[in-house]
Amino acid sequence: MNIARHSTVPLYQQLASILRQQIDSGKFVPGATLPPESSLTRKYRVSRITTRQALDLLVAEGLIVRKQGKGTYVCPPKIQQNLESLQGFAELMTKHGAEQAMQVIESKSIAACASITNALKLAPAEQVWRIKRCHLLKNTPIAYAVIYLPDHLGRAFTLAQIRATPIYTLLTQNAHVKIKRATQIVRALGADQETAAILHVPRGTPLMMIERTTFAEDETPVEYILFYYRGDSYELAVELHRDPKKNILRPADELGEFASDS
Repeated sequence: MNIARHSTVPLYQQLASILRQQIDSGKFVPGATLPPESSLTRKYRVSRITTRQALDLLVAEGLIVRKQGKGTYVCPPKIQQNLESLQGFAELMTKHGAEQAMQVIESKSIAACASITNALKLAPAEQVWRIKRCHLLKNTPIAYAVIYLPDHLGRAFTLAQIRATPIYTLLTQNAHVKIKRATQIVRALGADQETAAILHVPRGTPLMMIERTTFAEDETPVEYILFYYRGDSYELAVELHRDPKKNILRPADELGEFASDS
């Protein structure tokens, strides 16, 4: 595919499309280094600015990543989690078999702070079990989980089980908890020093953070978790259905004084 000089499509978008097709076709596999900007500029006979704009577009799409002083690399495929069903990240990762692993950083009983006791509906300063786990794919850290369980539930699991088994599986099979539902909030934030070190990214790197509380059948909270995901390796997917009855605009003449003030 060549650059069409007389096309109405901007040159940088055409170059981005060429590189995108080469990535999709497997010419540049995940982890491969793209040619330097100077090489792309010469090969496609465009300006350095055009080349940089094309690469910026692919970075924004999550297809490539720049590493200071090392070059531009094709990103690995992202882990995609569907929000239509309640599934733990460790459960999602099991389909990757031997390529995935969990590393337990901490597993111990602590005195809960106010936010944790509120989430788990416990008495002030009551003990909770805190588990910190790092999830790896092909030896690369992609997610960091800080899990809080009521103390009696956390003590029901061995360290070996926590290292190898999804928490939902442990709650169901070992603690005989029937999981009913969960509430979840998704935020974007910059990596703090601890999280950056665990995920092998610079401090301040944009991360996706999920805060989730899981409830048993009797509406008792059984897990509170903070999950930090690298944006270059994870994405959420959800199917949306439109309800026309909930998308009605009021005519301007019904707004009264507000319309006249505008």
